[in-house]
Amino acid sequence: MIKLKNILLEGRYDRLVGTINKAVFKSMRSAIAGSGTQEKPKKYKGYEVRKDPIPTQNLSDMFEAETRTIYVGEFADSKAGMDVDVELKLAVSEDGVKPGKFYIDGNAEGGDFPSIEIMIGLHPEDAESGKVFSKIQPVLRDLVRHEIEHVTHGRGSSGAKYSKIMRGDLAMRKKIRSNPELYYKYFLLPKEVDANIHGLYSKAKTMKQPYQKVVDDYLDSLVDDGVITTEKRKEIYKKWKKRIPKIGGIPTLR
Repeated sequence: MIKLKNILLEGRYDRLVGTINKAVFKSMRSAIAGSGTQEKPKKYKGYEVRKDPIPTQNLSDMFEAETRTIYVGEFADSKAGMDVDVELKLAVSEDGVKPGKFYIDGNAEGGDFPSIEIMIGLHPEDAESGKVFSKIQPVLRDLVRHEIEHVTHGRGSSGAKYSKIMRGDLAMRKKIRSNPELYYKYFLLPKEVDANIHGLYSKAKTMKQPYQKVVDDYLDSLVDDGVITTEKRKEIYKKWKKRIPKIGGIPTLR
């Protein structure tokens, strides 16, 4: 049985996540509306929204190389005990993403001024019709909660929580990135275990679906996309299942 205290502790980030999610969507819609068309692109507040990666460059690499962002805002929440800046990188790209699909990723920085950066890529047809927006909503909420959890992990961060602080893992992350066969270990890193557990729970609440189903669907998608093998899926699932009771406030996995 989940204790009421743990449910309340987990839920203290819900309002912050919802506020950021809404603001990112508002910024994304405004940027798309002010970016002209693919044939006649215009800059939105000096930011180039309509663009395509150079040959052999994917959206991930393009976003990483991009220095400019769209400032979404500063978000302070006393209940969550956090004050964080949020920025958006957006690409409406004909070559970078297929119709009906979308790209989304993010990262977080701790320190004295915590920040979260969200990256979203859309096909022009979907950017103008808004057809994929409903699909993005729960994934974005997952991502925002995921990155907020990373802010709480950082020693020296104003958003860090004493009970959540974890050792740095940059060396291991670099090693994982250098070898695709090690990528499954990314999902076993202590920081990523907790961030994924919290993010997927936020997604489950947004979609009003059982947490079990959301976790299963996510891990199955990693197998289907060739990111991890079926055997590694079992290892990751076992690790997450064992960790959940120690976090508290999250439904257990069977």
